[in-house]
Amino acid sequence: MPFGDLLEQAGGTGRFQIVHVTLLCIPVLMMASHNLLQNFVAAVPPHFCSAHTNLSQTQLSPEETLLVTVPLDQKGKPERCQRYVAPQWNLLTKNGTSSSGEAGDTKDGLDVDLQGCTDGWSYNKAEMSSTIISEWHLVCDQRSLKQMGQTIYMGGVLVGALVFGSLSDRWFLESSRWLALSNKPEQAIKNLKSVAKFNGWHEEGDKININLLQEAMKKELSSVKGSYSLLDLFRTPTMRNMTVCLSAVWLSTSFAYYGLAMDLQKFGVDFYLIQVIFGAVDIPAKVIITVTMCIIGRRPSQCGALIIAGITILINLLVPYDKQMTRTCLAVMGKGCLAASFNCCYLYSGELYPTIIRQNGMGWVSMMARVGAMVAPMVLLTADHIPWLPGLIYGGAPILSGVAAIFLPETLGSPLPDTIQDVEDRGSGRSSKMPPKETIILQNTEANLLKQAA
Repeated sequence: MPFGDLLEQAGGTGRFQIVHVTLLCIPVLMMASHNLLQNFVAAVPPHFCSAHTNLSQTQLSPEETLLVTVPLDQKGKPERCQRYVAPQWNLLTKNGTSSSGEAGDTKDGLDVDLQGCTDGWSYNKAEMSSTIISEWHLVCDQRSLKQMGQTIYMGGVLVGALVFGSLSDRWFLESSRWLALSNKPEQAIKNLKSVAKFNGWHEEGDKININLLQEAMKKELSSVKGSYSLLDLFRTPTMRNMTVCLSAVWLSTSFAYYGLAMDLQKFGVDFYLIQVIFGAVDIPAKVIITVTMCIIGRRPSQCGALIIAGITILINLLVPYDKQMTRTCLAVMGKGCLAASFNCCYLYSGELYPTIIRQNGMGWVSMMARVGAMVAPMVLLTADHIPWLPGLIYGGAPILSGVAAIFLPETLGSPLPDTIQDVEDRGSGRSSKMPPKETIILQNTEANLLKQAA
């Protein structure tokens, strides 16, 4: 009896699996609101240097105060981080010097001196009454702290995943296959009977015993060496190649995803609206990638999603800034492809790693995703020196990882590997002699995958 038949004897995909996944979906649904919260609480409002303290007694209007205090940039907007050393009263007269107020302007043939915002900043609060940017003045020389805050947050997500991921193992029933391979057959039998009882298969569940379990997992048990660690992800050639490629895929997917999703203000449109659009595009993207994974396979779906995402991001670099509609459409398409890539990652990685080390493998690639999310905000700082560099990096990373994914084996229609030897046999082209029916037993790993996602 193959292990798949043993699971069918416990009720297959029944009430237990449905309730299990549904309960896990509830906290997962709240993740996006936390991960993307900084788009709102750290929005950068229009700002400029506060007026000189000696102007507080004057009867100037706010517009006049701004005119004599702050020069204009090349786009005709007030400079954000500089002001005149002394108020330029001549700008109030009709026949005074040019009101452009740039650093190169002159007054009576002399250069106009500028200084930093020594008296703080004034913020336009028309859209948002307060953000951490206006509260803590995270602008100009302190603007990098905004990106650092997002990086630290993602670092906390990484630490939380490592700590609470292990703690959460006590809350749910472990995979019976994993328990059997970990030399815990009694617990495996207990879990299978509990699932059968929950699914309403009492009589069939009572028939499950150690002999049936050992017979179902004779091959897998004979190949188990004992305990496994992260080093086993790199110990053998096929596992090593697979882990390196998957690491690149997860890191670049998360890196580019948050690089796009956490910089909504650059599109020049209402960021509440674009947040809704960015969220809505995930739905058709995930539906499409699910269909393609079932028709053309996991590997081409993964490669295609990443490469198309990268290309759209790179094309956006060539679109003029004033073409906001075109830039937004390309960004939405790239975001959708990256969301689709995430969807493919979870299923594909779970099918590639063998049962005995699947938890370790999913934990490793999830950690790579967190690293990508941590690095993404810091890349935005390079725009201060080379404006197009962040887009080049965000677009180039998915393309490179999409190429790396070509070297992964296809898993569509293939049985799930149970041991590292199964993976090595698959990599060398040898048959692992696993029953095809095992290919449908994904419900056994869905809970673990969702826990790693959180």
